[in-house]
Amino acid sequence: MAGPYAYGFRPGPGQTPPARRRNGFGIAALVIGIVSLVGAFIPVINYLSGVLALIGLVLAIVGICLKHRPKGMAITGGILSCVAIVTSIVLAITYTTAFVESLEDLPTTNYSTDAADEPGAYANPLPLGTAATLGGDEPQWDVSINEVLVYSDDDEYQTASSGAEPSSGNPYISIELTVMYLGDGSATPSDDLSVAFVDENLMEYTPDYANPPGPNTPFDELGAVYANESSSGSVVINVPEQALSTGLVRVGLGATDSCYFTVYE
Repeated sequence: MAGPYAYGFRPGPGQTPPARRRNGFGIAALVIGIVSLVGAFIPVINYLSGVLALIGLVLAIVGICLKHRPKGMAITGGILSCVAIVTSIVLAITYTTAFVESLEDLPTTNYSTDAADEPGAYANPLPLGTAATLGGDEPQWDVSINEVLVYSDDDEYQTASSGAEPSSGNPYISIELTVMYLGDGSATPSDDLSVAFVDENLMEYTPDYANPPGPNTPFDELGAVYANESSSGSVVINVPEQALSTGLVRVGLGATDSCYFTVYE
């Protein structure tokens, strides 16, 4: 009667059956498939995950084609790599579309120094008394400059501003403006809006806490206003006298939305 090794390999004295050989390509394909599938769900990284999954698929194919090697890991790695490729492509399109749509939803400005033809741009300032709407697609404020008072004579300005004197060659100007809130609820004008004088070199001059008050309520002391409610105030700025003939008044909402007004009628 034949022994336990009647068929197949019969080990000789001191011999053991040969160990099963590993499939290195299959192991690599499995690892890459797992990593690329996880990365496929992460924005930006999923672009690289698609390339990595393609490499994993190639390794899986090689591992499957090897003879006398286990193919389970290679097959699993190939499946994971295929899923990772499809997932990375689909999510890359989805994430990119969402990003582009979010950029389109950003508020646009009504007035910009880049749009020279737009009324209210630096190259095309609005005349005094003209209202400008600031706030992009969802306007928040209507702003108009009523007048700009220039005080170059010490005695004249002492009468208007409680004895304050401008420095030599740098008179005070008092910008009298009216604002109307167009948003929901209420808002404080000085929290949203800024006022500055801009010379021909685009250098800005802004109010200083030490400046005297103008004829009306100081702009930064105006209280909160509600929707469709207006309020008026004064902004006093110390500016170079030689810049008055060419300078403009800029009213800004945030860092991007601005409108320019002339100083003289």
